[in-house]
Amino acid sequence: MKEFSREHETELRATPPKAPIRMADEHDEMEILAMCQMIHAEQPYHPLNMSKVAAMVRLAIQPGPGRRGIMGVIGPRHDLKGAIFLMIDPIWYSDDWQILEFFNYVKPEYRRLGFAQDLIAYAKQCSDQLGLDLTVGVFSNVRTEAKCRLYRRWIPKIGEFFCYTPPSRPSLAQRLLGMTPANTIAAE
Repeated sequence: MKEFSREHETELRATPPKAPIRMADEHDEMEILAMCQMIHAEQPYHPLNMSKVAAMVRLAIQPGPGRRGIMGVIGPRHDLKGAIFLMIDPIWYSDDWQILEFFNYVKPEYRRLGFAQDLIAYAKQCSDQLGLDLTVGVFSNVRTEAKCRLYRRWIPKIGEFFCYTPPSRPSLAQRLLGMTPANTIAAE
């Protein structure tokens, strides 16, 4: 396996996505939301709140100045094969902004066609065009090593990602329901 290197970066930059990738818009919303349900079915770490998911997706597909993200999709309307959700957000400790990959998902029947690599190449093109860092984390316990190998070929690794789930999470979650999220407080 070829891992990321600066020499390899030149080769990767010269490799555009093979599959045509377009920016999703409001007409793709229902199919993207259905795809989000598929993602959750494969990786159900926390209960799915479709209202929250829809609000976040709209930030990437709505036209105009409120757009805060990029949703690149493979496939025509009503027949999406894969998607990558990139959110443009400030770095929590800096005035700099970054592109955060929320998901890179390819439907199971299309997974051997190289679409995941195409979506990563697309994300890197967005990063280059906007001049913003692309930050990616693999949050999965299904085929984790294969996913990490894929990203290591395309993006420099700068750390690790860990998640501890306490056995009493449901009762704690119930206690936190009334708490205002930190990003809401920080925005005030």
